[in-house]
Amino acid sequence: MTATNSTDINDWPLAEGDYILGRPDSPVAIVTLASDYRKLDLKNYAICGACFTENFGIQKVIVNILSNPKISCLIVCGKESSHFAGQSILALVENGVSTLGGYKKIIGSKGVIPYLDEIPLAAINRFIREIKVIDLIGTTENEAIQEIIDSCQGKERNEASKYPIPEIDENSWRKYEKMIQQNVMSKMKK
Repeated sequence: MTATNSTDINDWPLAEGDYILGRPDSPVAIVTLASDYRKLDLKNYAICGACFTENFGIQKVIVNILSNPKISCLIVCGKESSHFAGQSILALVENGVSTLGGYKKIIGSKGVIPYLDEIPLAAINRFIREIKVIDLIGTTENEAIQEIIDSCQGKERNEASKYPIPEIDENSWRKYEKMIQQNVMSKMKK
């Protein structure tokens, strides 16, 4: 996969997902995890949506954030998903990924399949380096989230690279099926 530089946000967002768009020139992206973002009355964000999974969901978040040069902050809020998507985002930023065995595994993730194999390592490293992630996991109050959104205004990155992401569907996880079975079996033997 190759990355091409672009500051044109007419093609943004690049990845499909469960989100709504706000002001594309805002420096703020919001992930509400398993909480319904439609119930929040927030303003002044570029994109706001759910993220349920510790792999494909996070990859889509990374692609959409990096492809908008204005976004510099990601607020992770709402009820944690059963796949630990929020905890996995925080682990990614704190610990990075391990590339042992040819996979890109989020170090310290509590998720079952915390692999970010569909996007380039350069995109992951750039996300870690350039995006300020704000931990509000568990917070669902509009006022508290809006206060953080407002505190991020005026901060932006200079350029954005487009990172292509392959089509992800309900069967994409199957490439990890053997790994999951081995993991489950090893836990059952203990």
